[in-house]
Amino acid sequence: MVKEISATQTGYESRLDNLDQLIKLLSTLPEYVPNEAELKVESLMDLYTSLRIKNTAVSNTSLPLKNARIVRNDIISKPKTGLVDVALDTKVYIKSIYGATSPQYKQIAKLHFKAVPL
Repeated sequence: MVKEISATQTGYESRLDNLDQLIKLLSTLPEYVPNEAELKVESLMDLYTSLRIKNTAVSNTSLPLKNARIVRNDIISKPKTGLVDVALDTKVYIKSIYGATSPQYKQIAKLHFKAVPL
């Protein structure tokens, strides 16, 4: 199975790698002694770890989301058996049974159905 990574994910991976390299560089500099707790090397390493975990979670859920969207679009737009085609056929059937001026057809005549790209 081929795992796709979007351009956005690649961008985040690159940024995380850059942050990791920056933290490693800062840890080698004895002059780097910030007063702010969030800028200390330990805090930056915690931030990096947190971001890495979150990015991995996003990566792990993006493929199932894409697959779910494919299934959803198939249910809606599949020729002949998809919801859109069934609804359109139903409108034609009701029109043929009750007539174009019937109250039954007038209830559904203004309903519009649009397929999503497969």
